[in-house]
Amino acid sequence: MEKLFLDELREMYGAEKHQLMILPLLKKAASSLSLQNVLAHHLDTTREHITRLERVFRLLGKRSVARDSEAILAIGREAETVIGTTRKGSATRDAGLIVVAQKIEHYEISSYGSLAQLARTQEYDDVLDILETSLYEEKEMDDVLTALAENYINVEAGREDAG
Repeated sequence: MEKLFLDELREMYGAEKHQLMILPLLKKAASSLSLQNVLAHHLDTTREHITRLERVFRLLGKRSVARDSEAILAIGREAETVIGTTRKGSATRDAGLIVVAQKIEHYEISSYGSLAQLARTQEYDDVLDILETSLYEEKEMDDVLTALAENYINVEAGREDAG
């Protein structure tokens, strides 16, 4: 069980680190200032999550080694596809960027939730608290992206299609 936990922890660490490349790409491609701000905040939060994961490794007495996350690598490719197939400056592109960002969030929610459960099972209480903090923040970010899409970006994208 400990090996599984460490493997998953290393994958999450790799996923968070890879986002340091994906999120600036999304932010640069976004035309909505609101979306740019949300993505900038997500980037700051990602840096905090990396620091927290490094603390988890220290608490466990393990080296913080990142492992590639195939899921995040694939989502990164999807981001490039969205950017390459949508018109620059369009709300449609921004809607696609939100889809990509939410795929990242859902991966992170799933991963942090699973890591928290594994930590709970192994009675790593200090580690559990750290993981649950990141899990809560990922859920919050998903809610922010949903609200932005539903209340603004998707409405604008729909107008582009109608016009």
